[in-house]
Amino acid sequence: MENRLVRRTLSAARSERPGAASGHPPRRRSFAFWQENGKRRGKERGMHKDLPTTWEEDGYVVTRTTAWSAPGCHSGCGIICYVNKETGKLEKVEGDPEHPYNQGHICPRCAALPDVVNSEERLLYPMKRDPERRGDPDAWERISWDEALDLVYNTMTELGEKYGKHTLQTFCGTGRDILWQSQRLAYSMGTPHVESYSSGLACWMPRLMSYNVSTGGYMMPDCSECHEDRYDNPEYKDPEVIVVWGNNCVASNSDGFFGQWVVEVVKRGAKMIVVDPRLTWMAARADLWIQPRPAVDSAVAMAMLKVVIEEDLYDHDFVDRWTYGFEALVERSREYDFDELCERAWVDPEKIRKAARMIAAGNHTAVQLGLAVDMQRNGIGAVRSIIAMLAICGDIDQPGGQIFTPEPYDFHYFSWGFKELPEDVQKMVVGYDEYPFIRMGMVLDQPDLAVVQAETEEPYGFTGAIMMGTNPLCCMSNADLNRVYPVLQKLKFICVCDWRITPTIQTLADVALPVAMCVEKTGMIAKRTGACAMSPIAGLDIQGEPKSDAEITLLLGKRFNPEMFPWDTVEEIYDFLVKDSGWSWQDIRNMNWAWPGQEYRRYEKGLLRADGQPGFNTSTGRIELYSPFAESIGENVLPYYDEPYYGPYTTPELYKEYPVITMTGSRNIQFFHSEHRDVKKLREIQPDPLVEINDVWAKEQGFEDGDWLWVEDKIGRIKHRAKCTPIVKYGMANVNSGWWFPETDPHEDPMYGCWDVNPNVLSELGQQGPTGFGADVKALLCKIYKCDEEDANVKASTAH
Repeated sequence: MENRLVRRTLSAARSERPGAASGHPPRRRSFAFWQENGKRRGKERGMHKDLPTTWEEDGYVVTRTTAWSAPGCHSGCGIICYVNKETGKLEKVEGDPEHPYNQGHICPRCAALPDVVNSEERLLYPMKRDPERRGDPDAWERISWDEALDLVYNTMTELGEKYGKHTLQTFCGTGRDILWQSQRLAYSMGTPHVESYSSGLACWMPRLMSYNVSTGGYMMPDCSECHEDRYDNPEYKDPEVIVVWGNNCVASNSDGFFGQWVVEVVKRGAKMIVVDPRLTWMAARADLWIQPRPAVDSAVAMAMLKVVIEEDLYDHDFVDRWTYGFEALVERSREYDFDELCERAWVDPEKIRKAARMIAAGNHTAVQLGLAVDMQRNGIGAVRSIIAMLAICGDIDQPGGQIFTPEPYDFHYFSWGFKELPEDVQKMVVGYDEYPFIRMGMVLDQPDLAVVQAETEEPYGFTGAIMMGTNPLCCMSNADLNRVYPVLQKLKFICVCDWRITPTIQTLADVALPVAMCVEKTGMIAKRTGACAMSPIAGLDIQGEPKSDAEITLLLGKRFNPEMFPWDTVEEIYDFLVKDSGWSWQDIRNMNWAWPGQEYRRYEKGLLRADGQPGFNTSTGRIELYSPFAESIGENVLPYYDEPYYGPYTTPELYKEYPVITMTGSRNIQFFHSEHRDVKKLREIQPDPLVEINDVWAKEQGFEDGDWLWVEDKIGRIKHRAKCTPIVKYGMANVNSGWWFPETDPHEDPMYGCWDVNPNVLSELGQQGPTGFGADVKALLCKIYKCDEEDANVKASTAH
């Protein structure tokens, strides 16, 4: 039987769509499918609620719309924008209380949107610069859009003809409206190389791959967010227990999950467990807080799993009917000693037992997984352990449990057009053979191997790149600036699309293209919960000549490959992308939003599988605790625990020299990655980069709040101001990611202080997990000491 399962999995891996092996539910559903299975129930309820899109009020032209990039954001909240009728300027933004996604709640970045839209720092026109003068702020020359687009097209085409199309790249960021754009643009150029250069693709990808392998599709907690009528939906039930694991979701709001949803279900009675090395806002309000050593979540999860199994707390009926490999999972759990797991995690065993019992006892338990579980080399092992625990407790696809959340209406976000490339070109994806998981879901080059290839030019190097929605020199938290900077400098041509001059543009770009704000563009967000369409808000006097990433992609794509871009307008692209809904882009814009609704227990109804049979979208039709697909490609078939690459148990001598376990990548609600540090009202909240250090330890070292400190590991060092606090354990620290100083004179430093303060200086490529995913960004080994007076003279908050 095992051999048959392996053969079926291998057959699925060769199917047409990347990710089909045990990835997302089938991408293209017909309109009849959505209608037949109740996906259009929202329309019958009158989901638009007859709400106006535009009106006038007290001297303002007011527009109801959605905020999603630029500037960046993971969410897509409903907002109401106020434009002064006389000046044409955006003056105020409020949350839309009618919007089912955020129900009126917004973050400081949304409230500050007028400051960004009206910023004097905006890039307003296309610019070019002689590649020989990279880094020179005086070398920029304004050009027309036609000249800019022709220059990008002609230069990339010439490089492709001379060196091969496979030497071209696109780079994409996160939380921006550039996923399908950057990928389809790459494929239109004839290259498979879509890049992140974030070690181990340690941002969402380990979670995505783990869900794909285990359950057949991406999942998140059910907090009623997929119902337009939210808590009033008769099929919905609140989680009895909700676990916030590795994220402060009220600040991060990442990957389409809005942190306020957790707050609301806790207010409605849910018990909350938080697993986090830091005492976050969520942890301070939890019924149970588990504070592990960073990057050993797999130890915590495996210990919990052992409790559920050994105390017979699991759902026998669900396990028997809907899971595969339970006996093997039991044997795997017996390989680990419970007390040793707790000791390695630096957690009280009784807290682990209490958490496991709470999770198992809850009739409806859900887990919100965050970035921290990705940012460790065993991210996939950790996530699969957590999924296994939820599965054997019967909390999958249940009201108030862990629910499937594919893109609504089969909207194409990932690798749209990849299968249109010749098969030999598809196999040029870096890591295609070494890390088969790379082929599933969103197909990106494996970053650690891609940087090595760029360095060695074996089997070939890269020559030209188009970057969209990314600032790789100072973002991603784990881009290893010491190696990424020189390989990007080697490129013969770089075009960057962004809304302002960044360190990446100033240092590397030959062409800079101005990107429109969310209130200035035609666009659409369709992820997880529903679809919202955007158009330029009424009355707004748009400054300069910005274009949306989608329009830039369309204009370039029609030049590179008209067959892949047969549309004449951006609206036509979005009409195609949501055609299975039965609506057009304009329909959804007129309705304000389209919420398809949520079916529960779809595995019982044949709604998850392409063949229409009951079960899950995996090779066995069950939740795969033991993965035949992983077996077929030589990967670990079961959840497992592993230590970080560097640490007190793996490299004790190094730990003696660098005794502070240092995290990075935690989110601040006032900044999005490397953005917003030029917005005065947001920068005033936190003027400088901070290193959180335990207050007792700080006193022993003679550190005080506000001191400039060196944070040094074995490859580099950066400066942060001290924040002495009990929220981190003794011997641990947390440094801010994404920092640069926009106020710096680029004539003095075109990197705007990145080398001084950005933790990418500390990050090290080559520590990816055995699957190619995950990297130990949350467990850097560092030493911390005071800067002398001269070193402390950094260009920071003094400019404000």
